Amino acid sequence: MSRFPHVCGLCLLLKYWQILALAPFRTSGPMVARCQRWVTLIAVFRWLLLTSMAPFVLWKSAAMYEATNVRHSMVFKTIALATMTGDVCISLALLGNHLWNRRELANLLNDLARLHRRRRLSWWSTLFLWLKLLLSLYDLLCSVPFLKGAGGRLPWSQLVAYGVQLYFQHVASVYGNGIFGGILLMLECYNQLEREEPNLARLLQKEGSWLRLTRRFVKVFQLGIFLLVFGSFVNIMVNIYAFMSYYVSLHGVPLTISNNCLVLAIQLHAVILAAHLCQVRSAKLRKKCSQLEHVPEGLTQEQAMASNPFPLLTPTSNVKFHILGIFVLDNSFWLFLVSYAMNFIVVILQTSFEHINHGEI
Repeated sequence: MSRFPHVCGLCLLLKYWQILALAPFRTSGPMVARCQRWVTLIAVFRWLLLTSMAPFVLWKSAAMYEATNVRHSMVFKTIALATMTGDVCISLALLGNHLWNRRELANLLNDLARLHRRRRLSWWSTLFLWLKLLLSLYDLLCSVPFLKGAGGRLPWSQLVAYGVQLYFQHVASVYGNGIFGGILLMLECYNQLEREEPNLARLLQKEGSWLRLTRRFVKVFQLGIFLLVFGSFVNIMVNIYAFMSYYVSLHGVPLTISNNCLVLAIQLHAVILAAHLCQVRSAKLRKKCSQLEHVPEGLTQEQAMASNPFPLLTPTSNVKFHILGIFVLDNSFWLFLVSYAMNFIVVILQTSFEHINHGEI
């Protein structure tokens, strides 16, 4: 019974990936992924169909704002269209990247499945995984009030375009959940091994195998992680701009924009925090291996460290989530994003108040 929640969560993520064409292969047996020709052909046809429908979806989605009773400004319409275009492009790039690298993706997921059969998530990891899944579901359900209010006035073509647009939006969210679940699984492996008996040979063997697995994980998903981080941050900046413009001009708080911005920030921070903790645990485990390797016979680890005032450093590298050689997915990168967002808010407020003082708004 204790294994049911997280097993169901990770399996549910894989099923979502298959439904949304993020996993263009077939699973059989004990979570064994195999690439088959007919599955690949279906995935290619779906990707071509979605690519051909993208201009139609954007055109009809932009026309939906004209059909509602709410009078939106031109700035709001431009921001909404730019956000939808970004979601469509990022989702198509994610689908195309997984389709192109389907064999590497299948082999990686097979290794993660074998690892998951030996190492189980803790209850805290299970709780965070399900919270992120429920947060994505909440983000999807936020479109229900719009459909109830304006769905009856929209033609069927715009409703279809809106449904496809929700699909594109949900692809990136489910992709982020999959990345989060995989990092949680590797993080739990480091945590469990750190709590075991300090056997040097076992620690070195496991640490080396997990280091190679983590590097493969980063190599396969680095383009997708870059698109996820870039798209989420741009959407957050756009929502901040829309929120501040609405607040300065109308002196109100738009709940829809603020909720969307908060959900995006939480989802992005969850992925970055999981990657940061995985790197920290890997560094601690590698340092522990180095300390055990340099403990003389007849002394305990505490006695050896007390007699040596210099810290023992490992000669090899730790786990690093280097994304396309541009940035490292860790806590310092998150602080950089937060500082940039705060500067952006200050610039918006200063510009808006200057316009108000000059009577332009």
